[in-house]
Amino acid sequence: MKLAIAGKGGSGKTSISGTMARVLARTGHGVLAIDGDSNPNLALTLGIPAERMGEMPTLSRDLLRRTDEGAELAKTLDEVCESHSVTGPDGVTLLVMAHPQHAGKG
Repeated sequence: MKLAIAGKGGSGKTSISGTMARVLARTGHGVLAIDGDSNPNLALTLGIPAERMGEMPTLSRDLLRRTDEGAELAKTLDEVCESHSVTGPDGVTLLVMAHPQHAGKG
């Protein structure tokens, strides 16, 4: 299953996404959460302490390769997760697109 949560600011996207991810992970599902917000807070909702935010790896542009058919990953998803993800206390794997200090550069 793939699920994307979108909406206007302040509508509860992060709270809903984090809660759903944690519930699914607790029931044995493998969950990969991707925080694409320019002010990422999904880690906090997933139970990852604020102190770990500074060590959170972000996805770099060299992970995408442009082809005539469109963009594709330069590495496998497993390789990307191995080098760029963190795991929350319920087992949710988290990928963060950017830290707030990098906002507006993508």
